[in-house]
Amino acid sequence: MNLHEQAFVEAFIHPDRRERFLAALANPKKRTIFNRELHHPKSSFLLPKYIERIVPSQHHTRFLAPKLRSMGATDECWVFGNHIDGQQMKLEDALGELVGYRTGTIVSCLPGRLAFFENEDERVILHKP
Repeated sequence: MNLHEQAFVEAFIHPDRRERFLAALANPKKRTIFNRELHHPKSSFLLPKYIERIVPSQHHTRFLAPKLRSMGATDECWVFGNHIDGQQMKLEDALGELVGYRTGTIVSCLPGRLAFFENEDERVILHKP
């Protein structure tokens, strides 16, 4: 488990789910539990107070990257969940690879403070000032 992953779970995941998600992320054989939950959420596991909805017209990399940068994101981010699990990438490359595919993936920009999340139901920014 990476610092970004642990900080994301501790900051943005509902307390009832944290222990389970941290255990899944720490065990390579069980990471699929976490990834499956991201892609097919059975209930709301994100803390609503940190969710910033993105209007549909802004659901594109060309809008999201500048928005995240204005909130403190740097050139590098950590991507985890689904097909790009556990990789450090350039912010624009990560968003370009993920946005629009609805694949349950997190782009962590600042550990425990700023992330982009997309799954089959939503695209949101998670921001903890």
